[in-house]
Amino acid sequence: MKRLFAFVFLPLVLFALERVNLIRNRGFEREDSVWIVETGAWGVPNPAIGTTKDTLESITGLFSASADTKEPPSWMEFLAEDSVAISQDFIVSKKLADLDSLCWYHLIVPRGSGAFSSTYACIVGFTYANPERNGLGYGFINPVGSGVDNWVDIPEKISEDDLEWRSFEKSLQQGFVESNRVSPNQELASFVLIGWGLWWDFNRWWGQKVYWDDVQLMGYADYDVGVKEILSGDSIQPSMVYIPEARIKNFGRENAPEFYVIAEVWEGETQIYYDSLPWSLDSDTEDTVSFKELILEPPLAPQYTLTIRTVADPDECDEDDELSKLLIYEGITEQPAPDAITLQVRSLTSPLRVAYSLPYDEPGTLTLYDVAGRRIERMTVKGSGSVEFASALPSGVYFVRLESTELTITRKAVILR
Repeated sequence: MKRLFAFVFLPLVLFALERVNLIRNRGFEREDSVWIVETGAWGVPNPAIGTTKDTLESITGLFSASADTKEPPSWMEFLAEDSVAISQDFIVSKKLADLDSLCWYHLIVPRGSGAFSSTYACIVGFTYANPERNGLGYGFINPVGSGVDNWVDIPEKISEDDLEWRSFEKSLQQGFVESNRVSPNQELASFVLIGWGLWWDFNRWWGQKVYWDDVQLMGYADYDVGVKEILSGDSIQPSMVYIPEARIKNFGRENAPEFYVIAEVWEGETQIYYDSLPWSLDSDTEDTVSFKELILEPPLAPQYTLTIRTVADPDECDEDDELSKLLIYEGITEQPAPDAITLQVRSLTSPLRVAYSLPYDEPGTLTLYDVAGRRIERMTVKGSGSVEFASALPSGVYFVRLESTELTITRKAVILR
């Protein structure tokens, strides 16, 4: 029974792991060194261009890459083809069963014969871990399908007047495994973005420029440790003992016998605190990490930044490696409200709007302070109503105090711009 139990439930345990993004950093700009750009032309004197930093077009701002097969000279009268491949190898060997779904945005601009119907593009795909390095993926030849067994056509009718960004989310299991196109045990070598150009019928160039943005490959990692949550608070006071603390997790299937967890505190661009701890975690487990004490002596800055990160090799996902939070010096604190007075602060916006109420139509004052207790603005009010502070406030934490002859109430406000 024990062997049967292990046989039946082991796959369920593995796929109970959290999905992670296997595209490192979700960005070409932040770590473009992991991407390789390759062009291949036959009979084309105007070779294609691929880039991992195309800033001309972007929809999310996370990154923009492009592949441009351009347009050959009009005098070309023989068969020719061109391609661009932007790829990265998997850190460890991956099978198709390890992958879950694929999301991306793309924009396609025609490059041939003035007709969008001659577009010939493979949008995204994978290469096999074999000498031929052929593969599978999603793509289209507009207006007809590719006819290749291991390629899934994108059922999208695009006209030359409809040059818009399009978003897609594809289930790799449905697209390739459940449809029996590719075995779930097929080993994959790399992830690739491809643009193709082809001279056809001696009078038409099938080519385009393809822009990609925010490509995400969700799957299950063998090696991935990260920071789930920063547990220590965000309030600091002079001479207060502050202990950075976080929840970390091994998201991968394999044990992580040796990695480091690092805590840093920054005042602007200056690092004022550092601690590094060696750690280990079994697969699909988590733990709490506490670092050495931090004591800040006055004068304190209005805010600091605490960053906690993991460093492991190998590590298949970068997104969960680091978390940060603001540590705020609160030179003034919230006070409880007496029954006869109310103050409502609508945070997150500037100008800052507050609603107030004083008993018996009494006069009072509304005062706006920064996080260190410095007064920014004061106004006289009476009875009840709502007002906006005129000051243009940068992002940060503020306090609003309502005072009458005998009553006082203070509320916190957070501004995000």
